[in-house]
Amino acid sequence: MRIKEWWDKMMRKGHERTVKAKKNILLSMIYKALGILIGFAYFPISLSYLGEEKFAIFLIMVSMVDWFAEFDIGIGNGLRNRLGEALADGSDEDAKGYVSTAFFAIGSIFSGIALIVIGFSFIIPWADWLEADPTLDRQIMILAVMMFGAFAINFIGSMVNQIFYAMQRTGIVNFFGLLVKASFLVLIIILMYTTEESLILYGAAKTFTFAFIPLAIALYYFNFSKDLKKFKPSLEYVKRNYFDKMFSLGFQFFIIKISMVIIHQTNNILIAKFVSLQEVTVYEAAYKFLSVFLLIFVIFTNQLWAANVEAYRKGDLIWMKDTIKNVMKIWIGTVAITLLMVLISPLFFQLWLGDKLEIPITITIVVAISVSITNWVNLFNLIMNGTGKIRLQMYAWISASIINIPLSIFFATTMELGTVGIVLGTIVSMLPLAILSPIQVRKILSENIKGIWGK
Repeated sequence: MRIKEWWDKMMRKGHERTVKAKKNILLSMIYKALGILIGFAYFPISLSYLGEEKFAIFLIMVSMVDWFAEFDIGIGNGLRNRLGEALADGSDEDAKGYVSTAFFAIGSIFSGIALIVIGFSFIIPWADWLEADPTLDRQIMILAVMMFGAFAINFIGSMVNQIFYAMQRTGIVNFFGLLVKASFLVLIIILMYTTEESLILYGAAKTFTFAFIPLAIALYYFNFSKDLKKFKPSLEYVKRNYFDKMFSLGFQFFIIKISMVIIHQTNNILIAKFVSLQEVTVYEAAYKFLSVFLLIFVIFTNQLWAANVEAYRKGDLIWMKDTIKNVMKIWIGTVAITLLMVLISPLFFQLWLGDKLEIPITITIVVAISVSITNWVNLFNLIMNGTGKIRLQMYAWISASIINIPLSIFFATTMELGTVGIVLGTIVSMLPLAILSPIQVRKILSENIKGIWGK
């Protein structure tokens, strides 16, 4: 009973914004933890069902879809910030205007992109480009068509998540993510026991869960939820001034996201081209093991981003300072645990994957360093994203993205470091961001922001 009383007191302690953040972060942690377990479960199942080459092809295709998913010109993040401001000001009309305009813009953009990319998918020599078995060319083409069609539907449906983020309700978004992952796991288990290995059937399972579950969730909440029904998109509320306000800030977020994609989402493609297709699966296994803490910081970013929008709007810098100190302590803890995970990784991989895959310790080490640096940068993004002062961050990300691929290729080929070299290129390109981000946050919180530091 005492433990329960202590827990209840701890959860209720602090500013209303802090209490809300605690509850949503806790829920998100639970859902993410379950999602991680599901991810660890379907990795070896997928590897057994598809085999190393086909699974590597699927992972590359997912990376490409993630790449194209960034071409929203920043509307999603622009919506999150502007909607958060409208909610802080108590303006439901502006809130509906931002939601309606964002959905209209995203629907138009992604429908067009999907049609263009699907058209090109029919003429790209996929097997040659991926250096895969030529007999797989047609299967890869069909997979590409399904995946790129699904990504358009997914992105439109998933825009409802930005509304929940703006409302500081990340817990429910992570529950939706868990639902998608659990559904996918069920489908691939069914495939494993009822069919022979098939890249097309596996892709269909991914397409169904990835596209139609988020769409169904959006339709449900806009039609039946008391909280979201008043924000249901309407053409009447689609206005140029709402788009301009989202775009002015969102375009900078867009450039940052594209730069992030170049740095983080091209590793699979670079490994396939400059090392080998089979090494993609090796890298993904190490990354999946150590990316647990990336997911944790995604939870903090998604919850505290919107909270910082509200806090900065209301001039509550003390709350922002306390929050960044607490998250920094968590980062230090994750680094310590990451070190332990590297030490036990050989045993873990043996228990998890058996003899299916051998993961060199050197790859595990560089992935661990990459994850820790990325989380360090994301830690300070909480403040910069929440305040909208992201121009310096944008320039730094652009610079990092420009040098990332040449550095990765240099380390992988000229220095003959292979997959380790690809990841090392990511680490080196991120170092300027790791230095500049804390300096800018300190200036913002001390209200000593002049020139580029305050834009």
